[in-house]
Amino acid sequence: GVAAAERGDYLLALEAFKRITLDSPLHETADDALVGLADAHRALSDNASAEDAYRRLVSDYPYSPLVPEAEYKLGLTFFQQALPAELDQSMTNQAISQFEFFLSTYPESPFAEDAGAKVLELRTRLAAKSYDSAMLYFDLHKPVAARVYLESVVTEYPDTVWARAALLDKARSFAAEGSKALAENEYQRLIDLYPDTEEARTAAAEMAALTG
Repeated sequence: GVAAAERGDYLLALEAFKRITLDSPLHETADDALVGLADAHRALSDNASAEDAYRRLVSDYPYSPLVPEAEYKLGLTFFQQALPAELDQSMTNQAISQFEFFLSTYPESPFAEDAGAKVLELRTRLAAKSYDSAMLYFDLHKPVAARVYLESVVTEYPDTVWARAALLDKARSFAAEGSKALAENEYQRLIDLYPDTEEARTAAAEMAALTG
């Protein structure tokens, strides 16, 4: 099974791993075979079967050293099904939840760094969706609703690049309305929260022009 998977013959690998998991569930390599089976399903984009196999390993072999890997790869299964920002984000949220569970349970895992990077990538996708909603409301000449979405980006996704853009746009929208004090407040938040960024330097220049 392993050799077949390594050369990309995942259908053959599936059959080999499946025989082991069905015929010898108590064999010492049964947990390896179950991960191999799940990996082959995932490589063939059979995500439902991959999810089932990873979950089976966790439930049937809870003391296996492969449990952390299965939990991480379960997150990958959801990650691969996550859709672009403009589409439904339920799978994105599921992937984030799984990766965050993995990171809290196995922080020392060699997969932890990649899981953390994927969480940030997915959170950035969710932030982009909220930011796009704000821009839509600006286009509809509804700045109050737009600023609600911008603020949600800042408070819910402060670790993403969209938070900086949201603060800058929020400040500019107040400035455009002549609300200098509110604009200054948002510019200052941006400068305080994200110093040494291009957005902070832009905010400082625009605030100086506004108050000068």
